[in-house]
Amino acid sequence: MATTAPRAGPRIMALDTADPTEDSWTMGSLPAAGFLRLGAPVLGMAAVGALVQAWATRRDERQYPPPGVLVDIGGHRLHLDVRGEGPRPTVVLEAGMGSFSPNWYWVQSELAPALRVVAYDRAGLGWSERGTAPRDADTLAVELHTALQAAGVPGPYVLAGHSFGGLPVRAFAQRYPGETAGLVLVDASNPDQWVRWPVRNADRMIVASQRVTAVLARVGLLRLVDLSRAISAGLPDRPAAQLRARSALPGTSAVEADQMAAWPTSRAQLVSDLGALPLVVLGVTEQPRGAETLTALQIELTGLSTRSVRRVVQGATHESLVARREHALAVVAAIRAVVADDLESLPDPILPVGTPTPGGRAAAG
Repeated sequence: MATTAPRAGPRIMALDTADPTEDSWTMGSLPAAGFLRLGAPVLGMAAVGALVQAWATRRDERQYPPPGVLVDIGGHRLHLDVRGEGPRPTVVLEAGMGSFSPNWYWVQSELAPALRVVAYDRAGLGWSERGTAPRDADTLAVELHTALQAAGVPGPYVLAGHSFGGLPVRAFAQRYPGETAGLVLVDASNPDQWVRWPVRNADRMIVASQRVTAVLARVGLLRLVDLSRAISAGLPDRPAAQLRARSALPGTSAVEADQMAAWPTSRAQLVSDLGALPLVVLGVTEQPRGAETLTALQIELTGLSTRSVRRVVQGATHESLVARREHALAVVAAIRAVVADDLESLPDPILPVGTPTPGGRAAAG
């Protein structure tokens, strides 16, 4: 992103009677005493905030222990929440940029009675430990595969990726084609998103803001706001509280920044041809920003496979597609269609449960 040199401001000049040896303290800056008066309270508040953050983190760890298991993948552990004992294929749920397993509450709860369903947390998010490798799509796919094998969860797999999660599930399908039975891209990101976004260098701005947010989290300021509100609105109280608690950790924003910074690498890794892999591309109607660009990018995703369909969920937003039950049921239907290898069974468009149809009947769940 192009920058301009900061404009010089007025200099605070010392009086003629000032000691020349003190020029470095008084010329062009506040007096040293002023710095001390300003700096001491700021440092004090930061120290108090850091203590509050440490206390709140310990409290949250007691209140919200990992709902699943921690699996060692060589150097760090990933959290897998495995539910259901149904026949294969196994369903794997990949959350969005800074989100993690509780976000899939509705989808996992609906599918688990008949299928084995894995909701997991990428390294550094949720309850998973942070790794040292770059956060590009291929690395994330390898880590997921290693965790599934270590947990004794065999394939084949149907993978559903929401938002940024669409990149690692595509990388997984590329690297492990014999173990991938199908994909569901849940309002998923197109790798070309940031090179075609209307605002230039938006990705770099996001990385910078996430780095700043990670610093603010260290001094407890994220405890004052709920950054998870958008992705948790519509979830039951406990998964919503889990999302809020773990989102307030400094590592969450730091990992988001790492994933965004690795986006160009991920884009270069992903191919545009997945053969005849069963694929459902789900979109939404409510897009407050960049609707035209996002719709075009979504439509292009159907070209990844010769056996693909695209469906739009009426009334859904990017976040509500997984967080609100009436919209999440459309994701459930898409996953079931891929599992059954019956893509054309999905209605077009998909109406939320209870929505009156033209015939006067409510859409069924």
